Amino acid sequence: MLLCVAAVAPVLAQDQARPVDTSTRAVLAAATSYLKAYQEALRFVIADEQAVQEVFDDRDRRRARRETSGDFFLAWVPADGGWLSVRDITTVDGKPVEAGADLRGLLNRGSMASIGRAMADRNARYNIGVVTRNFNEPMFALMILDAKHQSRFRFERKSVGRGDAGTSVTLTFTERDRPTLVQAASGGPVFTSGELVLDAETGRLQWSLVNMKDGPTAAQLTTTFTENEKLKLWLPATMQERYSHSSPRLKETVVVESTYTNYRRFEVTARIR
Repeated sequence: MLLCVAAVAPVLAQDQARPVDTSTRAVLAAATSYLKAYQEALRFVIADEQAVQEVFDDRDRRRARRETSGDFFLAWVPADGGWLSVRDITTVDGKPVEAGADLRGLLNRGSMASIGRAMADRNARYNIGVVTRNFNEPMFALMILDAKHQSRFRFERKSVGRGDAGTSVTLTFTERDRPTLVQAASGGPVFTSGELVLDAETGRLQWSLVNMKDGPTAAQLTTTFTENEKLKLWLPATMQERYSHSSPRLKETVVVESTYTNYRRFEVTARIR
């Protein structure tokens, strides 16, 4: 009798386990729920950002290289329904840059949107290469998963992976409708496409690849998320950027590798608006 019970028990346990729904609709629904909680939890976070930029010519010869480091401030702005990312570059190629406005002081005094624009303009001085860029944010793919943007994209399930960490689903996405998340310098639309790897059960974003093209210039952003034990959140660990420009007068490729470490919370007294 005891042998009979032991043999049946595993079968009963399997019957009671609910399989994870890996359909595209279910995974997107899980991602929507995940983002709501994630946005509330991720407020006023700062990390250390180190970035290496390299420029290559049409023969793949490196023409320029630059290293930058500084603070990377991150917050969800409910009023705008988007992520606010502010870089405060403090060193370039190992040397301190000219002191500008104190980021922490600005965050306690002014409008977050105006601060973001001012800091973006300041930091653009340290970009190398012919490609102008201000959309290089590691949180970019999260906007694609936001409920208010999902309808503008077509999602398809590419693959399902199962392992000790759980079940992951790779979704492809293609932006179909305007207004697009990215606009060209001329004001025209720039449509995005790519892949997202999500935990099927929780909807948590683990990895993203975003492609975009504007005339002779193509861009690719790849971000890897890992769990931060201190903050109990999955946060960007690395971001790779690749920009290719090909015109009759110039062919150039810019490659950027950024890493994010030492995440910590930062309290501000000003309201995000």
